[in-house]
Amino acid sequence: MNFEQMQYVKTIYETESMIRSAELLHISQSALSQSLANLEHELGYKIFKRSRKGTYPTDMGNTLLPYILDIYEAQQKLETKVRALDSKLTGTLKIATIPTLFHQIVPRALSEFKKDYPHIEVQVEEDDRDHILQRVENQEVDIGLVAKRESETFKSTIVDNDLNLATDFKLIVPLKSKLSFQSSVSLQQIQNYPFVLFDRNLYQHSIKQFEAQHGRLQIVFRTNNPGVLIRTVSEGLGLSIISSLMLENDPFVEQDLIDVVPMGEPFNYHVFFTALTHANQPNAAIVKTFIQYLRQ
Repeated sequence: MNFEQMQYVKTIYETESMIRSAELLHISQSALSQSLANLEHELGYKIFKRSRKGTYPTDMGNTLLPYILDIYEAQQKLETKVRALDSKLTGTLKIATIPTLFHQIVPRALSEFKKDYPHIEVQVEEDDRDHILQRVENQEVDIGLVAKRESETFKSTIVDNDLNLATDFKLIVPLKSKLSFQSSVSLQQIQNYPFVLFDRNLYQHSIKQFEAQHGRLQIVFRTNNPGVLIRTVSEGLGLSIISSLMLENDPFVEQDLIDVVPMGEPFNYHVFFTALTHANQPNAAIVKTFIQYLRQ
């Protein structure tokens, strides 16, 4: 009996599939089956039964599984403690981020970071860009994740750590809209269409400038929730503008529930994502390490 077998049992229990478990564990199905058979032989009881519908615990398996899962969890706690003892990084990391990075980049980076540094407490808050800049300046957060224009610069007290990531903007429209045939669409072309505003500083600023020159848009709905925005467009209630990055892996796009069209003026530019830190950063080692995870 070994810790590896405990992980195998946990994965089989969660997936209810030997094939899927082998894929997740990166081993062959035959190796997984043999390891399980060895454990069952050692215990003297069958833990799982197989059927066409999947792999499920036997009656005795249901009795033994809580103990097996306890062993697995104890092993995880032990490994976490050992990594914490070996690590030179300590403390708390506070992050403020715009929604685009909050939804698309931060979860993956944070998950990997926490695997390697589970003892470091990480606090993440979604916020508006302007407020994030202020919080970095006041050293209320360690890292501020924002978007910027290519030529934009910041105060001398702010360090700009480029994340090597950029995005452009797309018009999202209800399925089968006549606008879907366009190679690109300017904001002026959709001025009289019902419009759903992504109520964030970057979008507000560009639209206010446009309205000052060309008159008001037909804004019927405002939201700072990208999921609500995309769903609203899919229901045919209006058009909207959102970054391409926010649309990556979105189920409404993947299932062809909305159409996506390149944006023209005044949204025909790229923004670049960066991690802002204060020049006098007390948590410099942790901050530098986490930014490396964001860049991966």
